[in-house]
Amino acid sequence: MENDLEEEYKPPAKLCKLCGKKLRRFRVSNDYKERKYHKKCFESIVEDVRNFQTVAYTKYGHTKRIDGKTIAEHKADKNPLVVSFD
Repeated sequence: MENDLEEEYKPPAKLCKLCGKKLRRFRVSNDYKERKYHKKCFESIVEDVRNFQTVAYTKYGHTKRIDGKTIAEHKADKNPLVVSFD
């Protein structure tokens, strides 16, 4: 009877940190304990890191800043931004 209970127990489902959906076990490798993301989700993270200079402004909402101010703040400011090259 005790063996039946042990076979029925399944650990709680792990969720992907990116999309929040349930992670499934791989049949090829046994890395379920350490896995945090789906394979596709992890590939999308790697792709975003690879193209961060373009994706940062559209997907993640970053704004371009110069000297701590946005470009719109510099345009509205009365003191012009001076750049000098030596």
